[in-house]
Amino acid sequence: MNQLKTFLLLLLVTLSFGCAQKDQCLYINSNHQELRDKGYQQKVDNFLVIFDGSSSMWDTYNGSRKFSQSKNIILGINQAVSDLKLKAGLHIIGDSAATKDTLANDSLIYGMTDYTPAAFAQAVNSVQIKGLTPISTPLTKSVETLKNSIGKIAVIVVSDGLQVSADTTSPETAAIRLKAAYGDKLCIYTILIGNDAEGQKTMAAIAKAGECGFATTENAVASTIGMNEFVEKVFFEKLAPPPVSFLLNVKFDLDKDTIRPDAKDNLDEIGSFLATHPQIVITLEGHTCDIGSERHNRSLSRQRAESVKRYMVRKFHIDPARLTAVGYGFSRPVASNTTEKGRQQNRRVMATITNK
Repeated sequence: MNQLKTFLLLLLVTLSFGCAQKDQCLYINSNHQELRDKGYQQKVDNFLVIFDGSSSMWDTYNGSRKFSQSKNIILGINQAVSDLKLKAGLHIIGDSAATKDTLANDSLIYGMTDYTPAAFAQAVNSVQIKGLTPISTPLTKSVETLKNSIGKIAVIVVSDGLQVSADTTSPETAAIRLKAAYGDKLCIYTILIGNDAEGQKTMAAIAKAGECGFATTENAVASTIGMNEFVEKVFFEKLAPPPVSFLLNVKFDLDKDTIRPDAKDNLDEIGSFLATHPQIVITLEGHTCDIGSERHNRSLSRQRAESVKRYMVRKFHIDPARLTAVGYGFSRPVASNTTEKGRQQNRRVMATITNK
């Protein structure tokens, strides 16, 4: 009994705490093994950056040109993801060596292709300030740009948010259409350059349209810590810890779902633990030996799990919503069904513990 109590307390500590301090969760640019060691995995397979190099980016903010700030942020992202395997694209608002004198105010100048950090940086550095700001146009064109993408997509818009264009489609509407084209595969993130109130509103609306993305600012990401946090949120996700299952000392007689008296001490210990730790939820998994039909045993196994659930609710007033009863019949034996001892071990209830 003491061993079970110790196990449950250790489990509670594990479920309750992640990183103790935010600074301890940071990783090093271009070295994501540290992040993976902490249980993260890459969640993005493709990223498309929309780089605003329009004439409004010539203005200064906080002592430097907004265009320079925008370029530095994108090059920072390039550095921070340089060790990841990705497909990438760069859609510019402005001009470049490849588009000069073509009267194109927005162009896909890189990708979508296998991501190479050096080539991506070269494309970023080729961008020049030019023209109006049709933010809605590259968002609309991205529906076609991304058509061959496989896996999850991150669209990152780096702009001052000032839509100056003959395009009557609003950036928010264009973002909604882009999201509709790719659904859960695509998230939109915006990085605001400058502090224009209308631009901030526009960038927030674009990010909101993407549903799973977010809006942030150049000030928030223009540091090693800020960039690391941005890349972590956009490109990585924390793996859910595997469910922890343990065997309740609840055995059943053949073809019965009645809890035997010798199991009640164990159930009382579990019930007391649940009563004092309301953040814990449990799935009760009923099992049987292989005597009888599959249909009958699946029903019987569910009844056994329900018996344990009723006991917990009745004696310890556990919220029934915290206890889910399922039955697996004889599909998951823990011992051989060729002996009576093995069959007795298989007539059992397991519990899987997770956070609420």
